[in-house]
Amino acid sequence: MIGNIKVLNSMLVHYITTTGKRKKYSYGNSKYDKRESRQHIYKTLQKLSRSMLKAGEIPVEVRGIENLPQHGPVLYVANHKSIFDIVILTSIIEDPCIYIGKKEVSKMPLVGKWFDALGCIYIDREDIRQSLKAIMEGIGELKNGQSIVLFPEGTRTYAREMKDFKEGSFKLATKTGVPIVPIALQDTYKVFEENKGIRKAKAYVNIGKTIYQEALSTEERRSLPQYVQHIVEELLRQVTYTS
Repeated sequence: MIGNIKVLNSMLVHYITTTGKRKKYSYGNSKYDKRESRQHIYKTLQKLSRSMLKAGEIPVEVRGIENLPQHGPVLYVANHKSIFDIVILTSIIEDPCIYIGKKEVSKMPLVGKWFDALGCIYIDREDIRQSLKAIMEGIGELKNGQSIVLFPEGTRTYAREMKDFKEGSFKLATKTGVPIVPIALQDTYKVFEENKGIRKAKAYVNIGKTIYQEALSTEERRSLPQYVQHIVEELLRQVTYTS
């Protein structure tokens, strides 16, 4: 309960004190180009993410931080266990990136406002046409130099295992040829979802080496979703403990 209050308070204070900046630099603001707008918004969102983790006293162990690229465009591919995955990844990744997420994210209190300001892409998984349109929008963003974070399981998994990656989302990679950064997240669901409230559970992040598609064999490129999934599964195994 106390953790909930502390994190919510940090969110409210941040939201109020940065309202002017959010309005000034919001994606689509005619005064600034997309890259500049997103850089400002992302850095502000990053401060919010770090303040939330600090307020909740949530320890995060990160492996492979040296594998993160300094700039994009790249496609960050991660498994998905918690709404805090976004908070944790934003606190770690310095490359200003946008997320592809379910439309429900846009309705999240406070966070949804920042996602809108950043220009994130939403998918309605019940609408195939809209989902395809969102993927095509993401392809365009990558081709224009914008890095993207993708959760190809398509939903959160409240367990230590992970689900199969959905192949359709990998058009973001195959249609652009951008490098792929595999990331495994473990125990993040224990931070919030497990007890339906914030607790001081330790979360783990394991970042793998960048996958360059041009260096893959024909078979590896043909089965790219499975190839990347196996890498993320191995990264996940490395940060899965018996306790």
